[in-house]
Amino acid sequence: MTDHERIIITSVWNDMGLRMKLEDDPYSLTQDELMALQNNDRLNDKLKRLLKDALIQKALVQARN
Repeated sequence: MTDHERIIITSVWNDMGLRMKLEDDPYSLTQDELMALQNNDRLNDKLKRLLKDALIQKALVQARN
């Protein structure tokens, strides 16, 4: 598995092991692990915004009917 594939998998599956490692010993994380956590945070933010937009869109459609 390449580093890029590992980062993608971590982003998708929200690797809680890295979160625990970040809390317990943040200086032990590698640059790749930090990037994976950052990518995961970015993905979660995008998903939250998309969900919010979808809910607003649904409410607007229902209000018109």
